[in-house]
Amino acid sequence: MIVVVASTSPAKVDAVRRAIERIAAVVPAFGNATLRTCDVTGIAPAMPMTDRETLDGARLRAQTVTKGLTAPFLAIGLEGGLSSDPMVSLTSWAAATDGSAWGYGAGGRIVLPDAVLQQVQAGRELGDVIDEMAGKGTRSTRGAWGWLTRDLVNRKNALLTATLAALAPFYNKDVYRGI
Repeated sequence: MIVVVASTSPAKVDAVRRAIERIAAVVPAFGNATLRTCDVTGIAPAMPMTDRETLDGARLRAQTVTKGLTAPFLAIGLEGGLSSDPMVSLTSWAAATDGSAWGYGAGGRIVLPDAVLQQVQAGRELGDVIDEMAGKGTRSTRGAWGWLTRDLVNRKNALLTATLAALAPFYNKDVYRGI
């Protein structure tokens, strides 16, 4: 099976790699997966401001990389963005497809400090705001999650949870059959 990550971001690729390794421990067929990446930069909003925009971005990424793939494959799109219900927080969404079925999953949520939120709501991208406040680039490494939690939870952790959840219909088919 080929697993295509709709990104070349080290954090996203590593999250999918770790998810496949974990799944392979309970579903040995996943141990034979070949991981590929595909740069689809620019097809999703730079800073999704709602769960719907974030999920739509993840789905669009996954759908885009399915073109030209032959079964068996899994295409995975990951997107970080904001959620506003019940309060504004940062979250991650993943969408996975085998070309016909879909799986979706979200990572945890963390409320943004007011100083960060105000700048994002004014139109700045979260990664730029965090990089500036942290005094160095964090986007491809620890990310906002790492900076906000002093690295107790990093970007890869949030993306890993979302990926494992999105892939559940593909590695736990007996439970998801008919859903």
